[in-house]
Amino acid sequence: MSLRICPECTKAFFMSLLDSHARCPHCGVFLADRRCSKRERKVRQVTFSFSGCVQRAKTTDFSGHGAGIVFAGKYLEKGTVIDVTISGLIIKKPARMVWSKQGSGSLISAGIELL
Repeated sequence: MSLRICPECTKAFFMSLLDSHARCPHCGVFLADRRCSKRERKVRQVTFSFSGCVQRAKTTDFSGHGAGIVFAGKYLEKGTVIDVTISGLIIKKPARMVWSKQGSGSLISAGIELL
């Protein structure tokens, strides 16, 4: 057992050293990265479309299965399927919004999973 401090709610708790998929018992945030592949910090231009609307974005990080993106515009719900083109990485395929949150002003941060 080891004493841990949650990075989200800053509350302390004890956790087994063998638990690789632990969650904070107070706020529920995951303490380990659940992705199967390593993320690389890459900033690339992204174009995505949904319901006939074309939007521009930039990646914040990228893995073989998804990316973090930042864009200005309309908030998109979790589960929304979009068509993505990432320049410089030769990627043009559908993706699903895994998470999305409103940032400052009209900026939106989101995580997408490539399908």
